[in-house]
Amino acid sequence: MEPGLRFHADVLTDKAGSMGDTTHLAIALRAGVRESTISRLLSGRTVPSLATLVALADAYNCSLDDLVLGRVRALPPRPALAQARTAASI
Repeated sequence: MEPGLRFHADVLTDKAGSMGDTTHLAIALRAGVRESTISRLLSGRTVPSLATLVALADAYNCSLDDLVLGRVRALPPRPALAQARTAASI
């Protein structure tokens, strides 16, 4: 990541908690990523890929800015991304 940019695990855990996702497994299942990836991200042992950031942002209806700059704002639902993700997993 560029200097000044970092993954804000606190934003993810706050967003996840507000949706009832309090475990690494729950976050992983909602975002469609491996539980081990979530564990490494939340412990600071790895830097997320762009694909992982997009999956997390989509799953928790937040922006990439929220996750890498720590800005938190409400976004309208993104049904097109959710539908595309569902269609791709079928």
